[in-house]
Amino acid sequence: MTKKTRTILFTIGLVFFILAAPSLILYSQGYRIDFAARKIVQTGAFYFKISPKNVDIYLDDELSKKTSSITGSTMIGDLAPKIYGVEIKKDGYRSWQKNLDIKEKEVTEAKDIVLFPQNINFTVAEQKPKIIISATSSDGEKIVEYNDHEISVKFLEDRNDPVQRKGGDKIFLARFSENLGTVFWLNNYYLIFNAGNKIKIAEIDDRNEINIIDVAEFENPKIFWDKSEKRLYVSSQGKLYLSDRLLP
Repeated sequence: MTKKTRTILFTIGLVFFILAAPSLILYSQGYRIDFAARKIVQTGAFYFKISPKNVDIYLDDELSKKTSSITGSTMIGDLAPKIYGVEIKKDGYRSWQKNLDIKEKEVTEAKDIVLFPQNINFTVAEQKPKIIISATSSDGEKIVEYNDHEISVKFLEDRNDPVQRKGGDKIFLARFSENLGTVFWLNNYYLIFNAGNKIKIAEIDDRNEINIIDVAEFENPKIFWDKSEKRLYVSSQGKLYLSDRLLP
């Protein structure tokens, strides 16, 4: 290779480096080109914490990541700002779906997600439950309000979490044509109740649509949530039934 050829190649490499360096620096700082909007934007991220552990997270119908088998959490970064269709799946469990927004330089959290078993078995109970009914959640931050057909949750104090509620805020969860029975706090972020003959679980995260699932169906049920055992008692047609554990 002649000296002239080496000089030409060095010059080309130098020019390429000078042109590429700003792009590499911007990329390393989280900047991306939004071709649809024809502008440069900074990326954001999702943080998930889910029970059970080791679940699949899909963004816009594409598998993105699994949660940790140790902590049940994960961070998904370098995401362009927009609304993503999020679906969380695990074999044997009901999926969780919601549209969540990514904003520039921000982390969007969804850290109190529970996936419930696809099939929940009930057996005849051998003893009656010792039940305490409370309208207030265990963390003392929320109170459930309901009548024959509607359920709402009122926040008693400010919350620094994904929902970002202030004390006094109220969210309307759902209205049902069937009469509601007693509503229990399943944990601090989910409610369990019966609407007519169907037993349901509802989340309280009202971003996009609220996930409500049907757990079981009994004739004229009366339900009782055993918080310590994390199992549901159902009284129906003179018999008392007991569910599998609903929470880890």
